[in-house]
Amino acid sequence: MGFKRSFVGICLVLLALAWSTPARSASPIPMKTAWLGEHETFAVWYAKQKGWDKDAGLDIRMLRFGSGDKIVSRQGDYQWKIAGCGAVPTLMAASKGQFYVVGIGNDESDLNAIYVRPDSPILKAKGANPRYPDVYGNADTVRGKLILCPEKTSAHYLLSTWLHILGLKDEDVKIQNVLPGPAVDMFSKGFGDAVSIWAPATYTAAQKGYQIAASSPDCGIRQPILLLADREFADKNPEQVRAFLRVYLRVVDAMHSEGFDAFVQEYIRFNKTWNEKLIKREEAVEGLRAHPVFSLGEQITLFHPESGNLRNWLRGITAFYGRIGELSQEDVANLNAFGFLNDSFLKGLQQ
Repeated sequence: MGFKRSFVGICLVLLALAWSTPARSASPIPMKTAWLGEHETFAVWYAKQKGWDKDAGLDIRMLRFGSGDKIVSRQGDYQWKIAGCGAVPTLMAASKGQFYVVGIGNDESDLNAIYVRPDSPILKAKGANPRYPDVYGNADTVRGKLILCPEKTSAHYLLSTWLHILGLKDEDVKIQNVLPGPAVDMFSKGFGDAVSIWAPATYTAAQKGYQIAASSPDCGIRQPILLLADREFADKNPEQVRAFLRVYLRVVDAMHSEGFDAFVQEYIRFNKTWNEKLIKREEAVEGLRAHPVFSLGEQITLFHPESGNLRNWLRGITAFYGRIGELSQEDVANLNAFGFLNDSFLKGLQQ
């Protein structure tokens, strides 16, 4: 009897411990995500280095693409669930109802720019349109020029806006469809009269001594990087979308609390490993500084219809698409209803 009582007692103790000890978490859920070689990707890369995706119950798998257009057009092939993408290709995809915009990756407006050679006649004219006093060029110095620019991207949006400011249209110049990195290489070999590009190609252009003819802020436009979710996936798995946003915003909060300098070495390492590109410390500092990121509260405010900020940024882009004939006026009106903006996942993190 004594042995039996002891055995039963041990079993009861073990059972009590089992109930009092937190259950071991299930295996992290794999999540395919899609990214460019850009700043917003650093946030996810950094989170994975820290294991923060596992903390949120995810195993984030990062797929690399060469352009935002490729991200949205190849989603069916790669079956990614979340992506970071420029607003220009995002809106073209949104017109087809395939994705939600569930967050804002960053604002890369400061690092979209049109570069020309130091001896370019474009630099001899400034403020041709008095509403944009810092913009270089005029109709006569720009008309007919060959410009290297990836089409249907944020760089194309900037280029088209610049031309519009100068009283020109896309048809008044020759646009060669080239991604930013190769565009700078070609430009260095004497090909083209200007390049419209984004970071990190802008760093290379600056290092080579090329001059900025116009930037997004000069032209009065904003260039947000948006966080997309496949609509069908998000509707069926809202908790996974919230988990991803929790991971992303954890990095944002760390950047705000620790300061950008704390991330410089990791940003250099990210560019070396992800982009296979060596950047200097000053380039890393500038890359981090020039990409504002937004906390949960800031994101919800930007999404809010009454703030108008995000909607105003996107209205400019839909107008660009209508201007170049990629969208009908009916499509523009439908997009400006903003049915693809979905802040419910962000709001779910407040609860």
